[in-house]
Order: sequence, then structure tokens, then C-alpha cells
Amino acid sequence: MRWNRIALTTIMLSAIFGAIANATEPIVKIDRVRSDRVMSAGFTIQKEGDFKIKAVGLLGRHSDDFMAYAWLLDGTTRKPVWVMERPNTTHKDREELRQADQSIHLKPGKYELYYYAGTNWVGDINFQGGDVFRFLGDLFNGNWRTDIEDYLNDLNAAIYPANDNYKDYSLYTPDGKFDDAIVQFNQVGDSKYLQQGFTLDKPMSLHVYGMCEFPSGYKSPSDYAWIINSDTHAKVWTMDRWDTDPAGGGRKNRLTDTDIKLDKGNYILIYVTDDSHSFDDFNAMPPYDPLNWGIALLPTKDTDHSAVHLFQPKGRGEALIDMTRVGDNQSLSKAFKLDQDMSLRILSLGEYNDEFTDYGWIEDASTSKTVWEMTYRNTEFAGGSSKNRIFDEAITLPKGSYVVHYISDDSHSYGDWNDSPPYLPESWGISIFPGADFDKSKFHVIDDTEARKSSDVLVKMTRLGDNARERSKFTLNNKTKIHIYAIGEGSSDGMMDFGWIVDDKSGKSIWEMTWRNTEPAGGALKNRMFDDSIVLEPGTYEVNFVTDGSHSFNNWNSAKPRDPASWGITISINDD
Repeated sequence: MRWNRIALTTIMLSAIFGAIANATEPIVKIDRVRSDRVMSAGFTIQKEGDFKIKAVGLLGRHSDDFMAYAWLLDGTTRKPVWVMERPNTTHKDREELRQADQSIHLKPGKYELYYYAGTNWVGDINFQGGDVFRFLGDLFNGNWRTDIEDYLNDLNAAIYPANDNYKDYSLYTPDGKFDDAIVQFNQVGDSKYLQQGFTLDKPMSLHVYGMCEFPSGYKSPSDYAWIINSDTHAKVWTMDRWDTDPAGGGRKNRLTDTDIKLDKGNYILIYVTDDSHSFDDFNAMPPYDPLNWGIALLPTKDTDHSAVHLFQPKGRGEALIDMTRVGDNQSLSKAFKLDQDMSLRILSLGEYNDEFTDYGWIEDASTSKTVWEMTYRNTEFAGGSSKNRIFDEAITLPKGSYVVHYISDDSHSYGDWNDSPPYLPESWGISIFPGADFDKSKFHVIDDTEARKSSDVLVKMTRLGDNARERSKFTLNNKTKIHIYAIGEGSSDGMMDFGWIVDDKSGKSIWEMTWRNTEPAGGALKNRMFDDSIVLEPGTYEVNFVTDGSHSFNNWNSAKPRDPASWGITISINDD
């Protein structure tokens, strides 16, 4: 009887202490949870002590991953000190609900309690034994994922003090701001392009803290930051997979938390987002520090605040040539002339699917040879869909006349995207801006006719379509070395789109484009190119070029050549 009384007394005392603990008011509490909304509550404690975390979360129907859960963040270090996980929770009354009831010791400081319930998150499918039949049944019945809306009233999280007399705390509303930030973009939403200029009067180190979205299988991030030298426009730092760590939540959340060293100079910090998974609306579980979706430049112990100055970046200014907002099936070109060697800045956005389908290039007007073009290697991810690419750098061109081209295919262009647009959608196409030490008086926009007249071109028959029959004559007064640049279609069985030259006096063909004297022109194997010089005696010559009923400029039935606008033939005087 004595032991029974002791046991009964112990049970009664446990019940009493349990009632006292339940009667203790929480320091912070999150309930009335809303789906797809980051919910938070902040508190500061002046004295360290023991606290109790109580929370109810939700698993996916066939997953070990939480669809709704809570976590506690250190408001100073921005690191999680507790995260709701399957091992630290137990089963609750309803099937997928899990509850946490855990003690934690906290030191003086700032803390932030978070809760997130995501309707878009399914997690990794997991089943064992006979669960596979239940999963398949739910799959065919359309009931394979948990409907989170049915559980919202059950979800909550709270932090309780160890006793009712604990008063050494205060509350605040978390905003993710760093008091000492030099530059900070946080709580960044969808489709943003943010930039801030800063000048360093001397070399120094800065701390970079920020989030990026790096979806599985992508070669580049979707939401990310980089720093450029505003004078040279060269990138000096960029977020990538290798210098980031998991940021918590969805696997595509990545965290940069590192020091970088920069030389004296002028810089621009840029942060861009695509049209999904941002602070506006995460489509997977958010990172542990969701309020800092964005980027911050912070001082280090070596940072000299007096040597750091902010400035508003200048725009690119008025474009010298603007062929942007390009739609489907466009073929655009403009000519320009340089009176001296000149640096020009090119901004060109296009579409890459194993090869470029929307892209720009520049050709020498005197030879029709390409002097610059968009390639996968010289472009970078442009935000949005992985096929969006951008070139944004300065190039130097020698004195001469040039033609800038841009072509697009029948899909995914400005105003008619079939996937996520880039972060600069209105710049889809190509535009040219002044480079360093630009002299406006030495740059001239001219028409194509003037470009040809100002060059050594004798014949130019290009951009030829199906069933073309083109001819043109030229006369040489002296023995002359000419350059032939021709692109056509052919195989070892013969040429289908090709050119030849006839001596007007004798009527004999003195040069012809063949499979043997041509080389691959890029794209389909049947694309062939002649790019060489021959010597002709004085006289008059007729140039011919014919095409058949398929695979020609802007009507390709296979992969187009590297230089599609030169489909045809160009003949010029070779001064070498």
C-alpha cells in the first residue's frame, strides 16, 4: 500500500507541475497559420535560461519531409538554433501531424521564431512494405498529397519560459535588417533587378551574406547576385554553387556567407530574381533566414567605413544602336562606321537550346565575315528560363564599317515567352552603347548601301531564301586577288544551294562551290562554307548563286549555320 501511495503522489505532482507549465504564458506564439506565408515573431532575452519549445507540424502523406513546421533562428548570427524535424517530434492525434515538446537553453540575445506551411511542397516520396499499395491507391484517386488547408487550425508554435516569473525579455518584429549593412537588398520578390553602386577609396575586405536559388540540374542560379567594376564592367565576384552552402528548407536554397577582397575602385552590386520562388511566394520550403532573401554587403573587422561611399549607378545611357524588344521570326540589321579603333559596349539577350535560336552578331561590312557573335562561352545565364543567355561586355573594333544583326525563331521572344522571361525582358535583342573613351564624332550609323560603298565589296548576295536565282557582275581593271565568302547546302553527292563565277568573255566557269572545296559551316552537316581567296585576270565576271526549295535563310529544315545571314555569296577585294 505504501508504494501505491507514493506512486499516486508522484502522478498527482506530475499532473500539478504539468498544469503549471501549461498555465505559463508563452513569450511568443504563432498560431492561426496561413498557408504559403512566412510567419515570424521576435524576442530578446537579457538573461540566459531554459525555455520550452512546443509546436505542431505536418508531414506529407507519403513523405518524411514536413509540409508545415517551425524553427528558431538566432537573430544576430542568422543561424538556426532549433529546427522541427522528425526525430525531435512525436506522432499527434491526426495522421500526418507531428508535435514537438522540447527544452532548450538560450543565451542572452535576439531570437526569431518562424513558421511556414507550404501548399506547393510535397517532399521526397517515401513508403515501405504495404504502404506502396496505399500510395498507388491515393495516386489514382487524386489523393496522394496532403491537403494542408484541412490542418491549418491544428498548426502552431510557441516559446515558453521555464517559470512564470521570467520577465527579462522584450518583443520585436523581425525584418532581417543588418544595422551595420553597407548595402542590403532583402525580402526581395519576383522579377526584380536591383543595383547599388559603391566606391572603395582603398583595397579592403567586405562580408557578403545572401541567398540564391539554384534549382537542381541548372548550370546557373535563378535568383542571385554579382559585383562588377563599374568602370570596366568586368565581373569581380558572383554567386555560384561552389561558394554557397545549403540555406535550409528547399534544396535549391543556397547561402553565401563569406568575406571577399576588393581593390580600390568603383563597383556595382546587382541582385536579380526570376518569376518564382522569392519572398513574394516561395514554391518550395523557404530558407531558414527567409527575410534575407536577397543580398547584403557587411563590414569586416578590417573595413574602413570612411573609405566606403555609395553612389547611384548611371544607366547605360542612350543606345547608339537599339534593336530590342524583338518578337518572333524577326531578322534585323543596322550598319555603322567607325573612323577610328573604338571600344563599344554590347548588350545582347537571346535563346540557347543546344545552339542559339535568338541571337546577335556583328560582321565586317567589307568582307561579310563575323567579327563578334553570341556564343555559349561568352554569354551568361540571363535569369528566368535556363535557355535565356546574355552578353553584357565591351569589345574593341578596328576602324571600318560593320553590320550588326539579330534574328529570332518562332517562339520565346519579347511579349510571347513560352518559358520564364529573363531579368531584362525589354532588352531581348541587341543594343550597342558607348565604351570607354568614346568619341561620338567618330561613330556614324549608316545604311547598308553606304556600308557596301565604303567597303571593298564587289558582290553581295546574301540572306537568300528558297528557289533563288541571283546573278551580279563586276569588272576588274587589273589582275586582282579577290576573297570569296559563300555559305550553302550540299553533300558528297552534290551541292543544292551554291555559287559559281563565269568569265563574261569566254562564258566559262572559272570557280564553283563544291563539296570538296568547302568546309563545315556549323549546324547541320549539310551546311557548307567557302572562305578563301583566288586571283583573277582583268575582265568582267558574272557571279551566280542558286537555292533549291528548302533549307535556306529563315526557313531552315535542319540546324542553321553559324552565320545564317551570309547564306549566299560575298566577293570582296583582298588587300593582303
